[in-house]
Amino acid sequence: MNFFLGFLLSALSFGSPVHVPVQLAGNFGEPRPNHFHGGIDVKTEREVNLGVYSIADGYVSGAIVEKFGYGHALMVTHPNGYTSYYFHLNRFAPQIEAAVKKWQYAHHQFAAEIHFRPGEFPVAKGQFIALSGNTGASKGPHIHLEMHKTKSNNLCDPLNFLKSFIKDKTAPAVYSFKSYPQPGEGVFQHSSDSRIFTFDKGRFQAWGKVGFGIRANDHMDSVYNNYGVRYTRLYCDGKLVFSSDVNNIPVSCNRMVNSWGDYDHFLHTKIWFMKSFIEPGNTLPILRAGANRGIINFNQQRDYHLRYVVSDAFGNQTVKEFTVHGEPQAISSVAKPEGELPLYCNKDNRINADGVRLNIQKGLLAKDGWLLMRTVPMGNALSMGYSFSKAPYPLFNYAEINIKAKDGIRNPEKLYIAARNSAAGGGPSAYCGGIYTNGWVKGRFRELSDIYFLTSDETAPLITKMNLDPRHLFFKITDSGSGLKAYQASVDGEFILLEFGKNKEVFFCDLTETPVQRTGKERTLKVSAVDNRDNRREFVTKIKY
Repeated sequence: MNFFLGFLLSALSFGSPVHVPVQLAGNFGEPRPNHFHGGIDVKTEREVNLGVYSIADGYVSGAIVEKFGYGHALMVTHPNGYTSYYFHLNRFAPQIEAAVKKWQYAHHQFAAEIHFRPGEFPVAKGQFIALSGNTGASKGPHIHLEMHKTKSNNLCDPLNFLKSFIKDKTAPAVYSFKSYPQPGEGVFQHSSDSRIFTFDKGRFQAWGKVGFGIRANDHMDSVYNNYGVRYTRLYCDGKLVFSSDVNNIPVSCNRMVNSWGDYDHFLHTKIWFMKSFIEPGNTLPILRAGANRGIINFNQQRDYHLRYVVSDAFGNQTVKEFTVHGEPQAISSVAKPEGELPLYCNKDNRINADGVRLNIQKGLLAKDGWLLMRTVPMGNALSMGYSFSKAPYPLFNYAEINIKAKDGIRNPEKLYIAARNSAAGGGPSAYCGGIYTNGWVKGRFRELSDIYFLTSDETAPLITKMNLDPRHLFFKITDSGSGLKAYQASVDGEFILLEFGKNKEVFFCDLTETPVQRTGKERTLKVSAVDNRDNRREFVTKIKY
């Protein structure tokens, strides 16, 4: 019975999210700094306010408003164990829009993450649920569509369900490969450095342990966009040594893309080479390799035949081959970098130094490495600046940092840890938290190369009126210190909803769309704002409404 039920649920029919031809501006799993592209970007013919439709039967299980860069977003849970997400929308269907507004007024906040009960908003395949837009972190009108496993929240390729709406007979393009001789254990083409090669030479030399990576993009018929690659396989002498299937990615593994991809190379060139081996600390389940993690040991004087097979979700594939001759040669040992401390991926790393402490837990590093502690004068900061790597070095998640406060601090509760990517960097610093205990301030960080320092914020946010027309209320709320934490507005003590869009410092409201009734009399308008160090400011004025 359970098997039969599972079969029925898995056979759920899926439809298109739009009523125009489906073309993609981006596909699932494209590597980005610190994350995978979590869905497909469906083009909306460069327009906003196109109808968006549920791709299958289910119920609207949630809505998001201007959080996480999603803009306006909806979630539809389906009975086959998946939930579809629709991002960057302009507006929701009227009944959903009303429920969202009700929640916002009940919770006195505009930015929202709302969950609905299963029977609250049932939808059928093809039912209108929203209008497309360009909200949130979108850089142009489109619909970002994601598919999550409902229980685990893992990200899955929407083309598993929707590829029947797209025609594609174009194979991926494979441009070049990159060698990764393992430090102290291998050389490729007489060098221990990582280097780029084209396939047309066909024949190379190596000795010892070497990994490889490729630069490749997928393409689709009649579209000029570049996409990420779904499947990669690397064979050596006919045996599979590495494979990847970009599907079913745990959200918690998002930052591991920096380890699978060559992050350093991307920062310098904006081009990704994806490794065909697995770093020891990388637990991405979409990568497969044997005991050698995809590293090939060229330890015999003979020819090794390597073959890449790169394919897309539609079965189109490209094959590239080359030969590596094993040729004995000297392999230089690796010396410990002067002044650097070892970091280990398979155990906790606790570093105690003068004025700073780090706790980098097991599982946050892709491989063993080195920490270079340096101090940087930071002008009017309340501590020295501390950095831990010359080159960018992202962690898989947050680690703990503690910085010692100077003696005689007047208001310790106003202290916080800030971060910049350079000592002379302009603009506001990033807020990294600030829990004060016994002279130390605790925060969190996930990039070793940034500069971390203590500062204080005793200045409340600035509220600037831009327009007091009741139908076009506009305010600018800024904070140059720890950052804005919350804000509210009211008319004669009655809450009104101030909205914001792409500019997170500009807030607006049309009083005719609020529960406040027009009286034609003078009313008291109040706007308040509080920052991350609980400094509060109020702006009070009179308006006629």
